[in-house]
Amino acid sequence: MDLDAINEEWIAGLADGEINRDELHGVLSALVEAGRRSEAVNGAQTLYTRLVDAEKVDDALVVLAWLGALGTVEDLTGTLKKLFGKNRNVLKMLEPAGFGNRKVPVLEAFKRLDFLRSLKTGMLCYNETWGFGIIEDIDYFYGELEIDFEKKGEHEMAFNYAAEALELISDDHILAIKHNNPAELERMIKEEPGEVVKTALHSYGSMSVTRLMEKMIPSVLPEAAWKKFWEGARKALKEDASVEIPKKRSDNIVFHKGGLSYDDEWFGLIADERDIESLFERFNEIIDKKLDYSSEFAKETLSNRLAFIIKGAPSARPEWKAQGFIFARQFGIEPTGLDTEKLIRDLIKDDLVATLDRLPSRSLQTLLSILIENDKDAVVATLSQVIPVVSHPVLNEIMAALIANGVEEDVRQIMTSAVSRRTASAPMLLWCQRSTDKITEWDLISKGDLAFRIQEVLEVNCAGAMLRAQNQLRERFQTEEWLHDVMDDMSEQQRRDFMRRIHEGHGWDALDRKSVEAKVLRKYPELQDIILPTASQTAQKKEVPFTSISSYEKRQKQLERIMTVEIPENSKEIEVARSHGDLRENAEFKYAKERQGLLMAQGAQLAEDLEKVKPTDFSDAQTDVVGAGVGVELSYTETGAVETYYILGVWDQDEALNIISSETRLAKALEGHAEGDTVEVPAGKCIIKSITELPENIRSWITG
Repeated sequence: MDLDAINEEWIAGLADGEINRDELHGVLSALVEAGRRSEAVNGAQTLYTRLVDAEKVDDALVVLAWLGALGTVEDLTGTLKKLFGKNRNVLKMLEPAGFGNRKVPVLEAFKRLDFLRSLKTGMLCYNETWGFGIIEDIDYFYGELEIDFEKKGEHEMAFNYAAEALELISDDHILAIKHNNPAELERMIKEEPGEVVKTALHSYGSMSVTRLMEKMIPSVLPEAAWKKFWEGARKALKEDASVEIPKKRSDNIVFHKGGLSYDDEWFGLIADERDIESLFERFNEIIDKKLDYSSEFAKETLSNRLAFIIKGAPSARPEWKAQGFIFARQFGIEPTGLDTEKLIRDLIKDDLVATLDRLPSRSLQTLLSILIENDKDAVVATLSQVIPVVSHPVLNEIMAALIANGVEEDVRQIMTSAVSRRTASAPMLLWCQRSTDKITEWDLISKGDLAFRIQEVLEVNCAGAMLRAQNQLRERFQTEEWLHDVMDDMSEQQRRDFMRRIHEGHGWDALDRKSVEAKVLRKYPELQDIILPTASQTAQKKEVPFTSISSYEKRQKQLERIMTVEIPENSKEIEVARSHGDLRENAEFKYAKERQGLLMAQGAQLAEDLEKVKPTDFSDAQTDVVGAGVGVELSYTETGAVETYYILGVWDQDEALNIISSETRLAKALEGHAEGDTVEVPAGKCIIKSITELPENIRSWITG
């Protein structure tokens, strides 16, 4: 409004029409801010006088509230008594409303007075403590209301407390509907649960799911009916643009009271959104509901927000930048104002492992296609380092994407190198086990040798994604058909070695070991002598397994961390998750409990292993024959290649230093042989050229 057109006469002239509280207070306050305080005050005082003369009491109160808040009324209570001199009931309300009480702001006192003046018998009301109620009587003499509350029955409430804590509810409030038409509310709960939630949000305002549950139970429906009701409501509201249900139960449900549809107005909400995770939720909503984003405004909005995400993603969250490119590809929209090629190159160079691990599996092929299209060589070079350390779901998507984008030969070389060097991770071996057609096509490894490699990786101590893949591999041994199939592919000696590894290896607990042995013996009963030794074998003292001091201490520290850090942290996570309520639908609680079981199992296994295995520095190792604690130089008869290995204990392995465990097939094959012997090892025939003491760098590694 043009303030130049407003003067005292204009203000006073408002007495002839209807007065809007917010507009009048806004104009008068704007005049004060513009340095025209006297005009505003004089005009308001003249307006007040005219309204009183015209007996427009409600409008006069609006003007008096502004003057009182500005501090221009010398005796506000006296002025009010003069205004309501003929209405003794209202005079009884002035003190309870807060007039004369310096702790109550002037505008708040006027608000409370308006509330008390509006009260009538029969009105429906709500109190946070006592719930729904009906005003049965107004006692002006004692300054009290008599209210019949649902939770308390008839109750007397003083005017001053009512002005603070009582809320009048309209006929469209959910509690009013229950009172006036309970059958209709019951029908809505069964047939239109989404509308019931919207009615509750309209009644109480924005709130979290947990708070909504507290409001609805038991005043609207019993606790036993909540789960079914909420499932139906959530399903219905997912298709309603006016309601946004957050992922976290502690966040508020957003309700657009004016209604909203998936049009440019809805895309306007996206245009104003600056929280990246909220934008991802909006984008997923567009994709899941197949929303139309063909309008120019929608496309411009998506392009702008995608650029905002890609440029604004923090360095600690590279997956956000990647997700921005993925959504851009899915929408077929180019983000505005970006050097896309440079940003994608940076994405390849940065922590690609973290990026791939944090993204949903369904998004990985799209991202990898984008990366390969931009810089194929850089992607292949990076993925050769990424593949050995990612989880199986991520590896699955990586392999599919690389093969689909014309780099199958590079993938084959990466896998061949890892398998031949015995560095393939549990997820890599799981991929091999499940991709038999490709393994055969690439001539990568035989079924029997793959089973031996799986045995080796089962004895490695793992955690997280590696442990999950390891457990999936272990489950394969419980599949009798698979077990017999891989053993059919072995020679008789290999089957005996395989059975011996099952019986003596560290990768099994007692029950699983016996179960696998029973499955093997059902087809190969001749192997029972391995698990039922002869009398002479029984008489021999069972050797104690040894490992290096450094490997032993690493496992000690791992056990200590699990017991003193991870388990206490997990206990706190469980308590926090439990506080969110409704454990049946609490994903955080379920995850925390699953992790508790995993940590307990890891701790128990580590403690058992540390009890069985003893640390040593291998200082007493003899070099007359191959055994733990020596170096061995091999010359392969077919290729002439020469390799040196250092055989240490059961937990020892370092590819860079050529340290291998005494439990590997290579070490087992060489054990007990002397210099000059020809030995059949997994890589072919070789001659033992020399057996040496351990060099200083290996001894340093042993002691840590």
